[in-house]
Amino acid sequence: MKRMRTASRTSQVERIIIPTPFLVGDVNVYLISGDVNILIDTGPDTPEAKQALLQGLRGRGLETEDIDLLILTHHHPDHIGLAGMFTGKTKTAGHPLLKPWLEKNEGLYEHIEAFFRPFFKRHGMDEEVIEQIVRQQERYREFVQPAEMTDELEETVQTPMLPGWTIIETPGHASTHISLLREEDGLLVAGDHVIKHISSNAIIEAPASAGAERPKTLLDYRQSLKKCAGTALIFSGHGDMITNPRTLIEKRLTAQLQKADMFLSKLEQPMTVAELTKTVYGTMFKKQPDLTFSETLGHLDLLEQQGRVSVWIDGNKAVYESLQL
Repeated sequence: MKRMRTASRTSQVERIIIPTPFLVGDVNVYLISGDVNILIDTGPDTPEAKQALLQGLRGRGLETEDIDLLILTHHHPDHIGLAGMFTGKTKTAGHPLLKPWLEKNEGLYEHIEAFFRPFFKRHGMDEEVIEQIVRQQERYREFVQPAEMTDELEETVQTPMLPGWTIIETPGHASTHISLLREEDGLLVAGDHVIKHISSNAIIEAPASAGAERPKTLLDYRQSLKKCAGTALIFSGHGDMITNPRTLIEKRLTAQLQKADMFLSKLEQPMTVAELTKTVYGTMFKKQPDLTFSETLGHLDLLEQQGRVSVWIDGNKAVYESLQL
């Protein structure tokens, strides 16, 4: 039977490494132990990931029923896939927008497909590539067990089980993304918000509701990075800890500006997003059309914010044009 604990001070943060079937490789989940046991993220729903998670917990004298609070940093399958293992008295918490993802709400999936099919077409994507992306999105969902989200976490919300920690909303890589800051020493548990060895993709997303404006994810991501530049240490969702957050974050922000310059240099004539993506990425576009398209659109959003490109409708296509003289 699960031993009930009173909320008090949390202490050490330990990493458990979970394998994934994705190109990104292993994912890190974190156990915050003290008077309560808190797990951050779970890994995907695969037999290998489940075994690694159970072994990681048992190596610390815990079973799934000993976890008092499960916090999910964002909705991607390698972070929420095994949330269904934690039931009973374990509370499951995340950003409010995470709830339909965690519950595998069919209405959410229908909304996303209804947005992206005409959106991709308007931006010059071929029908067969659109179909490829839609099918890929469906396959990713197979790595998630449905689960109930009991608690919502936003910057204004304090969780009694996590004294001394602050929730920071960090949208960009995902609209559902949150990070956790330990106030006493500036430790940030950051999910995929900041990763040492790779730059996180600001993946394009459908708006939260029909008719709402599309999130400009790279612009959101840049603001979220700036919010976290003053942290002292970052525990990431993939790879090693980051001991110099400000230096790395400034490097990422500068690289985004440089990449925007590169995209602008390739925009020698009016193009759709798909045309520019093919020009820049070539064969990589065929292998990863969704990620390369996201990169292109995100940097066009940045260029538009800077007043360096304009977008206009040519027939039924959105076309971007350089304003550089």
